[in-house]
Amino acid sequence: GVGGSLASNPRGGADARLDIAKAIGDPNHNLVAGAFAAGNTDRGPITTGGSLAYNNNGFGAALSKTHTPGVRDTFTQSVNANLFNNGQHSVDANAFKSQNTLANGFKFDRNGAGLEYSNINGHGASITKSTIPNFGSQLELAGKANLWSSPDRNTRIDLTGSGSKWTSGPLSGQRDYFGGVGLTHMFG
Repeated sequence: GVGGSLASNPRGGADARLDIAKAIGDPNHNLVAGAFAAGNTDRGPITTGGSLAYNNNGFGAALSKTHTPGVRDTFTQSVNANLFNNGQHSVDANAFKSQNTLANGFKFDRNGAGLEYSNINGHGASITKSTIPNFGSQLELAGKANLWSSPDRNTRIDLTGSGSKWTSGPLSGQRDYFGGVGLTHMFG
């Protein structure tokens, strides 16, 4: 299917994203390929990327590649497992490893793991700890609340927020916060 989102950005402009995905299989056992383009209406280059994911009864693995011209290229490998799902609430665990190359040629890895909670009504929260070897570790908390959904759930308005803190390394103690309201519509 085709989808997109537009979210306000407190730093200016709006963050826009267009996604295209194709899945084969059924909800419990599938292979999904996707591509996206994302950027801000006021500034910065457009980030593009693609992914391939395999899911089998709550367990999965994925590969993704992103490119931001003049900024960074990232290749990420991840695995995930559903720990709990009763049809209303779901808890998932994930782990990832990424290789990053900055525009100036500097390369670094980022590894991490996290837990994510989601609710059938579109609410969710996550906690992720990531580490850049020989540099430092970061802890991030994020949340989403669905404010409105169309009857077919193809269109929604969500309130999102996140906060992160470097827990070690030269940026230890530095905090970053983000919040916004976003409109998402899935086409077809």
